[in-house]
Amino acid sequence: MNDFVKRRIVVSITALAMGFSTPGLHAQEKTNGVRFSGGTDLVSTYVWRGVYESGPAFQPVLALTAGNFSATAWGSVDFDNKYKEMDLTLAYTLGPVTLSLADLYWTGHADDRYFIFDDCSPHRIEVGASWVVSEKAPVTLSWYTILFGAADVNDKGERAYASYFEVAYPFTVKTVGLKAGVGVVPWNAAATYATNDRGFCVQNVFLNAGKSWNIKGADSMSIGFSTELSWNPALDDVNFVGRISFRM
Repeated sequence: MNDFVKRRIVVSITALAMGFSTPGLHAQEKTNGVRFSGGTDLVSTYVWRGVYESGPAFQPVLALTAGNFSATAWGSVDFDNKYKEMDLTLAYTLGPVTLSLADLYWTGHADDRYFIFDDCSPHRIEVGASWVVSEKAPVTLSWYTILFGAADVNDKGERAYASYFEVAYPFTVKTVGLKAGVGVVPWNAAATYATNDRGFCVQNVFLNAGKSWNIKGADSMSIGFSTELSWNPALDDVNFVGRISFRM
């Protein structure tokens, strides 16, 4: 068993915490300090870090939290069943810093079979870190880098170590939660971020607005709506995404 397979097996048992913008449908259970949650969102368009991935899609999530550790499985499938994604991440939060290790799988490769871990594997292994600078001014700095994966190449076919750096700031206007941010790709990573032969480029400029309401007569159940407007200067693209989320 090679090192890539070993790392893949370790990573496959875990997952990623969901961010600000999309409260999901959450059925929660607490047992001896362990919390389980599950949910789903419906999006008009799936956009990942400024890159258009698919049209309307369902995006379920299943998470486990124990103390500072979290393990989450997150997926996305479009209505035509032409695009499918499955992300598994292990995260650890220590104060304002969160570290993560994720297995990112999505279709569109020469061989899309899930349990393929050779030179044509459709998986990417990504390490990430995010830091909330302060409570009073909660600017969040995040960095993600692909460590392994056959598809992690630049336009010359060389290993890219595709990376993404983002600065984001959440705030509230009256009762509406908002989040604005800018994400950049520091060097050529054409297969992951479709940047062609560019080096440093601005990949994602976004503004998100969302709100949720409790549903009367239903214990701990709420419904949420959010929208996100994002520009991708590197690809000369723009996307406007609507999202419906449920939680209980």
